[in-house]
Amino acid sequence: MDKVLSTILLVIAAVVTVVMVINAVYPAIGMSASALSSVSTKAADRVRSQASIIHATGELDQSGTWQDTNANGLFDIFIWVKNTGTITIDNMENGDIFIGSEGYWTRIPHEEYAGEDYPRWSYIVENGDEWMQSTTLKVCISYNDSQPSGEYQTKIIIPNGISDEHNFSM
Repeated sequence: MDKVLSTILLVIAAVVTVVMVINAVYPAIGMSASALSSVSTKAADRVRSQASIIHATGELDQSGTWQDTNANGLFDIFIWVKNTGTITIDNMENGDIFIGSEGYWTRIPHEEYAGEDYPRWSYIVENGDEWMQSTTLKVCISYNDSQPSGEYQTKIIIPNGISDEHNFSM
């Protein structure tokens, strides 16, 4: 009878040990699977996202004189960006825009975050309501004073980190 009781106790101990190991390991496996799924989704989103700057210009004429082309009383630089990816890009106001000349870059805040300060940027979708594949975004960087003519560089970063750079003169 002692052997039977010992065997039963060993089986119970083995079952309890297996349950404890499963309770300790299973949540970690679930979290790992969830993390892998999240990383996979983000990577797929980045692969399918693409934006290309197609043109940039400022409100200066050939002689370098300010021409208020949109009659808003502010000096504006316009940048057109094409969605060359396969998915719609949402929440562009959470993206970043940098502009500068000769290695000096300035981050320009979106108008939603700029308060009353300048410069600031805004955007409109040129040919649609959403910035989906093949549509163009028109970005307007507004300054409260004229900017000098010269060579400029701009970098646009969409909310998921994809970016494009463009050099232009005005």
